[in-house]
Amino acid sequence: MGFSVACWLLCLIAIYELATMYKFNLTETIALLVINTAIVVAINQINYDFSQVMRIVSVTIWCFVVPMILIFTPKRFSKITIAIFAIALFVPAYYSLVVIHAIFGSWQLISLMAIAWVADSGAYFVGKAFGKRKLAPKISPGKSIEGAAGGILLVILYLLTLKFFNVAVYLANYRAAIKFALILTVVSVIGDLFESWLKRVAQVKDSGNILPGHGGVFDRVDSLIAVLSIGFALIWVA
Repeated sequence: MGFSVACWLLCLIAIYELATMYKFNLTETIALLVINTAIVVAINQINYDFSQVMRIVSVTIWCFVVPMILIFTPKRFSKITIAIFAIALFVPAYYSLVVIHAIFGSWQLISLMAIAWVADSGAYFVGKAFGKRKLAPKISPGKSIEGAAGGILLVILYLLTLKFFNVAVYLANYRAAIKFALILTVVSVIGDLFESWLKRVAQVKDSGNILPGHGGVFDRVDSLIAVLSIGFALIWVA
């Protein structure tokens, strides 16, 4: 129970940062936080398995809606759009996190979350050393195609290692490890780019300043919420 509450509090901080970025007033911000919390409480209380609903929402958002936004890069988002994003991004991610933790345990959850961290690390170091061609200059000028490729390769190596030692129960075979690596690394990059575009449209550098020198909570979990949501969908398919 404590784990679930702590995770949702982090989600609420990120949602608050998103609302602040888009200049929600106090009443609008409180309403957004209450609505999201009410949805989570309702999901926990209603005797129904929402897993399929969450998978559909996650795949729709991360594989269709967000990529289309990154392609067309709209110059503004209404407050209603941001409110819908808050629900569609954080509720499925939170649900995925809690369910994976409950079914598979802490280690399996951390190993899945680490995909986002490994992808970020690989992209950063390879991009810094070899990056020449911009991945999405209009959205995030610092990211390179070489860095993204480095992230993919490092995640493939990471998941193949987990499979070799049979420590990731969600990886049925080496083919599954490569599939997870390719899909989740791409999704991780999409999550990072999407948050970058949200900030660019809002004309802010960071989502918040709760973490001195590192920005806000949303800055830290942008790729993670995407990896958790789509990872949960992939585990179900597997």
